[in-house]
Amino acid sequence: MSKQSHLAKASQPNGSHSVDRGSTSSVGYGRPPVHTRFKPGQSGNPKGRRKGQRNVHTVVAETLNQRIRIREGDRTRSLTKLDGWIMTMVSTALKGDAKAHASLITLMRSLGMIGEVPDVAEAQPLTANDDAVIADFLRRQTPESQQTEATDDNEQSAPDETTPRSTEAKS
Repeated sequence: MSKQSHLAKASQPNGSHSVDRGSTSSVGYGRPPVHTRFKPGQSGNPKGRRKGQRNVHTVVAETLNQRIRIREGDRTRSLTKLDGWIMTMVSTALKGDAKAHASLITLMRSLGMIGEVPDVAEAQPLTANDDAVIADFLRRQTPESQQTEATDDNEQSAPDETTPRSTEAKS
């Protein structure tokens, strides 16, 4: 009976809806009907992830942080699984295992423990001024006999030292 009275109030003969601003049963954007709202403690996604379910990162981190006991000679020592794994990798690499050696170097590079030589690609290209300096150096280093022969042969085609050389390939 309450549904009929609610429907009779909400709908009018011309199709418009009467909205009572002060009541909690008003329906609109962000205000679903009261009978379809989630009850307190009811989830909107009942088949979603359960509380306390752990992801892979959490499981791996917890497993590697578990403590184990190892024997070194006649002494027993407690350390984490991660520490034991790294100790095993280093000792195996020291014994000459190439795979362990490569894994250790990869690990050290990823942690930034190895100072890498900068790539040659980072070098700046030669400028026009650099070309002039190199040409002057070569001119001073060549013997005078070769220099006079070169100037006689290339006198007409000698480039002007004040203008930079073209770096484009001639076709």
